[in-house]
Amino acid sequence: MLNGAPVTTQDIDLLIRDTKPNRRKLARFAEEIGGASPRPVSGASNVEFIEGALAVPVEIHFDRISGGLTFSSVRSRAQLVTVGDEQLAVAALADVIRARQAANRPKARAVLPILRDTMAVKRKLE
Repeated sequence: MLNGAPVTTQDIDLLIRDTKPNRRKLARFAEEIGGASPRPVSGASNVEFIEGALAVPVEIHFDRISGGLTFSSVRSRAQLVTVGDEQLAVAALADVIRARQAANRPKARAVLPILRDTMAVKRKLE
């Protein structure tokens, strides 16, 4: 949605570096939103989940996401988007598409045509 695609997801995905300070920030964030401490999605993954009073759960990816994308590579192509008083570094649409393709889950496959069409339109407008 923040890339201009007319779709939304059921959660908010964050890609962050796996550091002790970031883990402390996540614990404070979970507390502030009235949620439980971040918990692993599975023992074999680098993903944690926060569910709380927010209507939308938060999924945290540490250091990398599907498609072989690392924090550094995604950050280098990210664009700044203003949301309220904050500026967010938002993954480039090409990186979102690559990650969705690699994840190959039904909900990811369902939005891929819309994401690709959005990228084609954005390229034509550039």
